[in-house]
Amino acid sequence: MALRKLRFKPGINRDITQYSQEGGWYASNKVRFFKGFPRKIGGWTKRTITEFKGVCRSMFAIGGLDGVRYMALGTNEKILLNQQGNTHDITPERGSSLETVGATVALASPYITTGDAGSGEITVKTSTAHNASVGDYVTLASVSGPVDGITAAQINIEHKITALTNTDDPPVISTTHFKVVTAGSATSGGTDGGGGGTAKFQIPIGNETGAEGLGWGAGTWDSAGATVEEDGTTRDGGWNDPRSGSGIFQPMRLIYFTRYQDDLLFNIRYASIYRWKWESTPTTRAALLSVSPSSGTEVPKEVTQVLIAQDNTSNIILALGCTPYPESTSPLVRDPLLIRWSDVSNPFNFTPSDTTTAGSLSVQNGSHILRGVPTTRETLIFTESTLNSLKFTGTFDVFRLDEISSFTSLVGPNAVATVDGVTYWMGLNKFYRYDGRISTLDCTVQDEIFENYNLDQSDQIFAGLNSQFHEVWWFYPAGGSTTITNYVTYNYLENVWFYGDCDGTTEGDGSFSRTAWHDAGIYNKPHAASFGATAKVGNNLYKHESGNNAATNNSPHAALNAFITSGDMVIDQGDRFILMSRIIPDVDFRSSNAASDTIGSTGGEVKTPSVTVSVVGKKFPGAASYTVNESGETVSDPVSAINSTTIDQFTQQAHMRLRGRSLNFKIESTEQNTAWELGTPRIDIRPDGRRG
Repeated sequence: MALRKLRFKPGINRDITQYSQEGGWYASNKVRFFKGFPRKIGGWTKRTITEFKGVCRSMFAIGGLDGVRYMALGTNEKILLNQQGNTHDITPERGSSLETVGATVALASPYITTGDAGSGEITVKTSTAHNASVGDYVTLASVSGPVDGITAAQINIEHKITALTNTDDPPVISTTHFKVVTAGSATSGGTDGGGGGTAKFQIPIGNETGAEGLGWGAGTWDSAGATVEEDGTTRDGGWNDPRSGSGIFQPMRLIYFTRYQDDLLFNIRYASIYRWKWESTPTTRAALLSVSPSSGTEVPKEVTQVLIAQDNTSNIILALGCTPYPESTSPLVRDPLLIRWSDVSNPFNFTPSDTTTAGSLSVQNGSHILRGVPTTRETLIFTESTLNSLKFTGTFDVFRLDEISSFTSLVGPNAVATVDGVTYWMGLNKFYRYDGRISTLDCTVQDEIFENYNLDQSDQIFAGLNSQFHEVWWFYPAGGSTTITNYVTYNYLENVWFYGDCDGTTEGDGSFSRTAWHDAGIYNKPHAASFGATAKVGNNLYKHESGNNAATNNSPHAALNAFITSGDMVIDQGDRFILMSRIIPDVDFRSSNAASDTIGSTGGEVKTPSVTVSVVGKKFPGAASYTVNESGETVSDPVSAINSTTIDQFTQQAHMRLRGRSLNFKIESTEQNTAWELGTPRIDIRPDGRRG
């Protein structure tokens, strides 16, 4: 027999068949390409001590000259700062309205009403309308206790509002009452008490995903007035009657972070701009930019995105898709194509006048600004159908706005990333790059991605940079999923693509459910936030390219499963059979730590790092594989065969006898503490006739 080197082209190609992909790779998961060869991706470790509240969709790292570093997290419920695993809440507080930041609302008699005996539910009454919604957070203070067995310590803390009713039978919506659940237990129920006290409400929470707004009937409780829905279902018109549809789509909550000097600026999409001052403690709440200590002037009240213009040194604040000047106009209507900027000498002053450089421009085409991306040359402004360039001129006009393209798209506001002066993004049906001119990327997994993503959840799609390996990652929901399920990665240095899925099906198989990403920089490794729909990962922050395992919410040593599968290999025109007898591997395990680390949290077996190599021999491209039972009998029609063996760092050769008109190879790892890189293995093969 003759030895043949297995040299495969780098990258995954799913736009052709597996049989057509001779000499290349056809499928993979959690495997990257580095200098042309496949290797398992790095693992990750958990960076949060306790899970945070809400689903994180935005991350931003800031650090000061004192060496202190924070990772800002924007969830659908909270604004948080993570420092060395500890998470601090800087979510802005409000009074009875969003404009009264930090103001307290006095409670009114009867202050606290307990629920049934044994229940921790209490009803709280405020002296004025609280303007809160179910799910919002409120902090009670100065309530005297105990109240019917529920202690003051159990009352005077942060709570999540569970209802806005002041009675249970029937429930009646109240603008001055809300319910929360404490950790206590009422001894009798129905007791009024807890003299005095105040409430501080946090800014409203948002949706964790996009969803159709439904709601309830408009009549009184159990009122008549039946209606027939589109599906033929008869619905009552009472307040307690749920609606089956509305045609109104409620977008998920997105938060945009930027940095002004050492301070953190952020806005909630379509809402106000806030500032957290660096000299504050990490437990100090952020405040409206227009309110002390920021003291901004004519700051837009509703903004799609806030950012700093990066192409000048003046730290000019940009407000995209915002309310126009003056902010006192009533009713105030947000202009989705308007760009406003602050004064050069006073970046918190948005008042245009003869003595300031504050001003505005409008994007001419498109229906709404989707995202702004600061670069070293300009600020890129995306609408749903155009790409525009905003450049600082330094003249009386301050900024110049030019349209770059009217034939592009951005699938979601977070599906774009910039590195080394080049911007990459995912459109509705292709990938793009911009380096002074716009071009489409030749993607070898294009059909796999764009024929299988959920456009209705496009707000969830996000891009993340891993500049250490010259990669842009896009995470997206596949099929009809309402959560992130898959990823696709582009190595922009080597011009190769690979992809995989995020969802592990069992504990410890490398669950990769991510919702936001931040590249290395202030931190030496990339960090990502997870989605806690499953107990495996939780709502946590993870440090990537750290070790070889896939840390979960329950285990720091969970296995990170990875595999890669080749295209089919044939001899001549594929009419002759191939007889394979052995494989001489070329697998590098030097980055593994399995040989020195025990397996599991309590110790145990020490395992040598290894991979499983499987070879599939097929008679025809469409053949299904078969295996043999313990008696050596074929389980199904022998149209193809599979042979597998384990390869470790000490394997010199492995005898694997297999026959077929074509062969393909799969390398897979499922053990803890294992890292591997595939080189150029050799196989012992010879032609073996034309008949099966």
